[in-house]
Amino acid sequence: MVVFTIIPPLIKVTGRSRLFDAPSELRKIHTSAVPNAGGIAIFIGFLFSCLIFIPLNLLPQANVLMASAMLIFIMGLKDDIDSLEPYKKFVAQFAAALMIVFLADIRITSLYGTFGINELSYQVSAGLTVFSFVGVVNAYNLIDGIDGLASSLGILLCTLYAYLFFQVEQLGYAYLAASFAGALIGFLFFNFSPAKLFLGDSGSLLLGFIAAILSIKVLNTDLAGRFVSVEPHIASIPGLVAAILIIPVFDTLRVFTIRIRKGLSPFTADSNHLHHRLLSLGLNHMQATAILLLINLLFIILAFLLQELGNNLLIIVIALIMLIINSLLSLMIYRAKKNI
Repeated sequence: MVVFTIIPPLIKVTGRSRLFDAPSELRKIHTSAVPNAGGIAIFIGFLFSCLIFIPLNLLPQANVLMASAMLIFIMGLKDDIDSLEPYKKFVAQFAAALMIVFLADIRITSLYGTFGINELSYQVSAGLTVFSFVGVVNAYNLIDGIDGLASSLGILLCTLYAYLFFQVEQLGYAYLAASFAGALIGFLFFNFSPAKLFLGDSGSLLLGFIAAILSIKVLNTDLAGRFVSVEPHIASIPGLVAAILIIPVFDTLRVFTIRIRKGLSPFTADSNHLHHRLLSLGLNHMQATAILLLINLLFIILAFLLQELGNNLLIIVIALIMLIINSLLSLMIYRAKKNI
């Protein structure tokens, strides 16, 4: 409600200040200038909800989480106003990741037997956590390319994580996830195509930050032990997290691989993301968003249904299916171009 209330005046203010995401040849697929200050509304609404509904005893790391979230938000807002060089954004992201690891002690401590790896040493745990954190933050930043996509995927992720944390009585993180889901829902009303407001880097990076924190915390929570008598039964935590993150993470790995093979920087702008490819088939923004959201949801359902496969097989199955979907999409694009 807070986000929904403050967005209309925010649109007017950003319009007068000309804080627009202007169209350009690469990656900008809208045809008119749209305010890119959605992250401001989301951050305010999220912070307000957390301060009201999360007692400190339920989330003792709240001070570090909010400080690192503010660092990510301010860096993203700076980039929205005056584009930052990539290395400066990485410095801020690594700083936030180090705060999470060393001050809040939120780390990936075990891979639960995935590829034969169980408990991790402190050094390996810290390094893997920082790498994963920065990767997920950027994955959600890069997937924010069409109306409604990133925020819809974020709502799905936060809602599911809120449910999981609630079931295992991690109420602080349940309320944290629910608060961010609510902020995204308020924003989504103004991000439906044709969008009146964009997330901007302040919003998409903040979304990636929350996705990373919740995913790392889930990996460090004994869902398997606590869900033994609860349906759906959870036996493979890494497999479930892989299914939740599959769309943005796969898309990022895919475009980075293609750019590097071409001898380009992985951060070179192009129109080769999954959502761009769906648009090239003649779909509109809402159709492309709905398809990718449905695929993400189906992967999550599949992960719940195939929990007994174990970590290795489940992750391999998820990866193979995503590769098949990507191959089918490539074939459809090839045939469409051939028929022109």
